[in-house]
Amino acid sequence: MKSYLSLAWKELKAQKVTSVLVLIAVILSTAATAAMGQSIGILQTMRVDQAAGLNGNRYATFHQLNEEQNQALFADSRLKDVGSWIFLGRVPLQDSSLTLYLREYQGNALQAYPSVGTLKEGRLPERAGEIALSEETLRYLGFAAGSADSGAEPGTIRLGDTVRLPVSVGLKTDTQPPYEYTADFLVTGILENNYIGYVSGTLNAVVGEGTAEELLPKRYFLYSTDFKTENHSQFQSIVWDLSETLRVAEDDVQYNWILLDALGISYEKESNADTGSGFPFMAAACVLTGALILLAAGLVIYNILKVAVTKRIREYGTLRAIGSEQRQLYLLVTVQLLILCGIGLPLGLLLGSISAKGILTAVLGMLNPDLFLAENTRELNAMIADSRTGGPLPMVLSVFVTLLFAVLAAFPSARYASHVSPTAAMSGQTVKIRRRRRAQKKIRNFEAFYARLNLKRNRGRTVITILSIVMSITVFVALQSFSGLLDASQAVQDMHIGDYSVSNDAGGISPEALEKCNEQDMISELSTKKLTVYSQENGAFPIDLDFTPGPSETVQIGSVDQKRLENMVSGLTEKDLEDLRNGAACLLKNPVAFAAEGHDIEHTEFHEGDRITVNGTSLRIAGILNNPLSDSNGGFINGIQIITADPLYNSLVGNEQFSEVYLTLSEGADEKEFESWLDAWCAENPGSRWLSYREADSQMAESFEQIRLLCWGLILFIGLIGILNIVNTVYTNIHTRIHEIGMQRAIGMSSLSLYKTFLWEGAYYGLIASVIGGVCGYICTIFVEAAASDMLRLTAVPAAAILEAAAVSVAACMAATAIPLYGIGKMSIVDSIETVE
Repeated sequence: MKSYLSLAWKELKAQKVTSVLVLIAVILSTAATAAMGQSIGILQTMRVDQAAGLNGNRYATFHQLNEEQNQALFADSRLKDVGSWIFLGRVPLQDSSLTLYLREYQGNALQAYPSVGTLKEGRLPERAGEIALSEETLRYLGFAAGSADSGAEPGTIRLGDTVRLPVSVGLKTDTQPPYEYTADFLVTGILENNYIGYVSGTLNAVVGEGTAEELLPKRYFLYSTDFKTENHSQFQSIVWDLSETLRVAEDDVQYNWILLDALGISYEKESNADTGSGFPFMAAACVLTGALILLAAGLVIYNILKVAVTKRIREYGTLRAIGSEQRQLYLLVTVQLLILCGIGLPLGLLLGSISAKGILTAVLGMLNPDLFLAENTRELNAMIADSRTGGPLPMVLSVFVTLLFAVLAAFPSARYASHVSPTAAMSGQTVKIRRRRRAQKKIRNFEAFYARLNLKRNRGRTVITILSIVMSITVFVALQSFSGLLDASQAVQDMHIGDYSVSNDAGGISPEALEKCNEQDMISELSTKKLTVYSQENGAFPIDLDFTPGPSETVQIGSVDQKRLENMVSGLTEKDLEDLRNGAACLLKNPVAFAAEGHDIEHTEFHEGDRITVNGTSLRIAGILNNPLSDSNGGFINGIQIITADPLYNSLVGNEQFSEVYLTLSEGADEKEFESWLDAWCAENPGSRWLSYREADSQMAESFEQIRLLCWGLILFIGLIGILNIVNTVYTNIHTRIHEIGMQRAIGMSSLSLYKTFLWEGAYYGLIASVIGGVCGYICTIFVEAAASDMLRLTAVPAAAILEAAAVSVAACMAATAIPLYGIGKMSIVDSIETVE
């Protein structure tokens, strides 16, 4: 065939609507993948900033170091951003279960803790004896924060006033009692309240350099040193090498698992770390979603090209009859697509880049710069502009992958055109219709019945159309499912139970008082804890044991509610659970091994399956705990902790009092009303005090807000592309049937009946696709959650997302059907029959 490639361009111009529809599909898929690629780097930067704000901009910390060990870390070329601080001790805060920690930060070390050192008023301490505290801390100390200009009032602390604190300091594991002292501090600054410490039961105060040297004995003058590693892949090996070389005890190595997870750095997994929620899983979710978007676009392209090729089957037969080869027809269809891709890919890249930037700008305009620790919006914009967007790589991948999917989508249509028989094509007998015998049934709604016949008449086109819509629904549901995984604070929120904790150090909380909590309608869930600590006196314990604990070890007996008890150790068998409930088994936390003055201290160690006897009761150890029950101040006194069911605890200890109760507020309950009730309840039970985690949860939720908004902007943008793809697909089916519509009108079908028939078709497309898309979206949700938790299991059905996607899809199908029909309905019957694109 002479100059057969020139025919490709002529056909594109001749079938303008079909060409435009394919071009739109290419542009939309390119824009979606480009926008997603550009957004990944920005989302990662935001997530890392959130993690650093929650738990410090550090990878790990070595505790209880001497001067020589501390300097060795500063001198190590493998490390960066090294900073050290000294722990001066703790101050119990009255009428609360909180403890104030005093820390002296050396040099610029405080910069690693942006949430700790944010000033509200005054300045940070610079000299020995100076201190900066938050307003919340002053309130718990019995003071109120006053401005420097306010007059002296009783109970008010102003900048320049002195505050006296009773401090207690000890080693993490020690054979000696804590060292206690009282010191006066000059208040130089008021810090912003930081409620995140409520989760661990701590508040922080910053003291000036030189204070530790004046107040602490040499035994307690120890450094805690934060650091990052230059090489992420060698992080764990570097930590192991340093701890071995410097002889740092394993218990003195602390991993900042929140930041490490966000960065995807591999490390020795701590028991309280959920390393499954790191950024690689977010990237995997993005790849999955991008593949679904491209598959949806590919199905749209395939559907349009298949319809276009089928309509021109006689033309291809004529070309074959005059000497055209199969290879030439194959190239004819392929070149048409490549021409459209050459136009659509640059436009899609431009649209994707502009959209990603527009979404980010809109999100930043809605945010408080303080969330990013920026002074103003301009600084915030500069910070985000410096974030890693992947450079040109996302753009190149977007072009390559979109082009690949488009060519693969065109392959079946090109093959169909190249293998057509000239005789069969020119005769017009391209479809064989077979009807099976059917029993006579009453047609209750002719338009609905005729719409179902139309769907069955061309099953291939129906399947492709439905699959295109299914992919769009699946993408929308899958995007929503993984957006929650971007929240670095979620693991921190999981560290506390309920919304409030209530404790009592004056004998505990009685079962009668607890019953009043159970009767309170504003409480939806209640969890309990009991803990009794037995210390050695001259090597003996006040309880009977068939084992001998190590020197300075305590024996602790505890209990929690049944639901929490059965989830404290993973992998328990039904026999283990039954024995726990019946009081025949227990869970045990081994004491922490430590060394003193260079010598290992003898310690006790039990294993799963061992048996112990406590006060005459023989117990099988069903599981070994990684995390102990903490006392009311959030601490752990080193020793052997035995956790049993509640009835057995009462029998062993002879005390039914609860140490701590955790309360979850009912949805819709008034917070102030509940706290007033809780104050009255505490007054009726002397010694009781409560602590709210709601402020901490609110602060952490606020830290995720910028990520959530950006993610939703991306979801809505891709959702819009999905809607346009649905419109594109349905419109194609209507547009390619203008001749058919003309014939139907010619034999007497009214315009109203025609409208109803095609609207029923649109409704069937949307409803069938919504069901299948909902199932596929749920399957994607399961796999995304499995990637996050390393466990494949059924999760809650994202009903809201599925219903939203279904409603929008059905509406889009109906709109895409009604709008073109309105224009076609105005055409004369003759014009409709004679229409050739």
